[in-house]
Amino acid sequence: MLEPGLILFRTGFSPKPTIVLSPEELAHLRALRLSKEETTVQIRDGVGGLYDYQFSPHLKELKFINQTHYPRKTERKTVAIALPKGNRFDFFLQKVTEIGLDAVVFLVFRHSIRKEFNLDRAEKIVKEAAAQSKQTELLTLSIESANDWMNAHKDSLVVFHPHRSEVFQANRLINKIPVIGPEGGFHTDEEEWMEKNQIPRLTLPGGVLRTETAGIVAASFLVYGT
Repeated sequence: MLEPGLILFRTGFSPKPTIVLSPEELAHLRALRLSKEETTVQIRDGVGGLYDYQFSPHLKELKFINQTHYPRKTERKTVAIALPKGNRFDFFLQKVTEIGLDAVVFLVFRHSIRKEFNLDRAEKIVKEAAAQSKQTELLTLSIESANDWMNAHKDSLVVFHPHRSEVFQANRLINKIPVIGPEGGFHTDEEEWMEKNQIPRLTLPGGVLRTETAGIVAASFLVYGT
């Protein structure tokens, strides 16, 4: 099967005999210098559906050619992490998307500096990274109170902690969700809660990592290392 000239993600997409590209999608086509020749544009719905359309420079509408469907992953890989600061947030989203992570839960801790993000902008970053890395499924994003979410998932958690004596081993992540806290560290109340509930707290070898770096490491182990 020939590689498409352009991959685009449209969540909730349903195939039609013809479609029209948005101005932003046309801009992508021009950036790849494909707008003056016939090529295949592949629309991906983010849940395993791939839909090929024929683009012709002299026609406004693209014609449907073919479709392929990949089954959804049976094991969903999730990382729970404090919101990275500044442009590190964008970098984190790009890299965990390229790795093939399935979900990120952003947690707001007591010491979190950043407490919110623009979901539409973040999903746009994810779609662009997913298209470039040819993913068939899209990374899903959510934001939760760390206290509430961790309490609801306490049996599934492994916390990456910079100051614990127990050294990290990849097999500790099997069927678990790694949690990465804020760079300001965990609040005393959060530490006491983890101690009370016997949440495993593991230290990665090497130096203390930034939040987004620890998140990328966690995603790599989840997808490739267990």
